[in-house]
Amino acid sequence: MKIYPYLQIASVLRATILRGDYAPGQRMPPIRALAQREGCNPATVQKALKVLEKQGFIVSRGSKGYFVIESEQKIIELRNQDLNTLTKMFLEKLYELGFSNAEIVKLFDRIDT
Repeated sequence: MKIYPYLQIASVLRATILRGDYAPGQRMPPIRALAQREGCNPATVQKALKVLEKQGFIVSRGSKGYFVIESEQKIIELRNQDLNTLTKMFLEKLYELGFSNAEIVKLFDRIDT
């Protein structure tokens, strides 16, 4: 399954925002710098940033560039949405492989915290 480069870049940038590498309200690196770092065309980065803007992770301030949203609470909500999505996918895969609820609980019990 081929994933378009702009979606790969959007995914990487989304993870950096959710991880806290960019603080709420912080300016994102310029498009050209991101393109150079990712080894792609600036238009590909622009498309990735538009995806993140549509998803609510960043906002455009015209010629000033793109900025991470100001609300730390909203970033936490977005992070929790990703967690819920990944957890659901993980559990669905375990059920698909034939694991029972009891076996799944045992798997989590074995994880050291």
